[in-house]
Amino acid sequence: MSGWVLCGQLPPPQTTMSSQLRPLNFLVLLLAGALALSLGLNGFLLYKTPAPTFDNEDLQEAEADLRLTQRLLARCQAAQQQQDSLLALHSELPALSTATATTH
Repeated sequence: MSGWVLCGQLPPPQTTMSSQLRPLNFLVLLLAGALALSLGLNGFLLYKTPAPTFDNEDLQEAEADLRLTQRLLARCQAAQQQQDSLLALHSELPALSTATATTH
């Protein structure tokens, strides 16, 4: 019955493999083009950019700034620890003085 067409019915459509692959081939070609363009542009930008040169004076100046910042940070931390310990001691003193006052 596959070879016979009944009255009023159309034969089944003939689908070819090339019509189904045409949109897929276009998308694959488009993806490959975008990938090639991206790789080319990245390669151009990576190899065209000159290597950064460091000036010895700038490096020494940056190291001096870093050392100064480290010293200032250490002083600030030490002052903060001293302040915290004084506050902790100050909060304990009234508790001790009220305890001694109630016993007398």
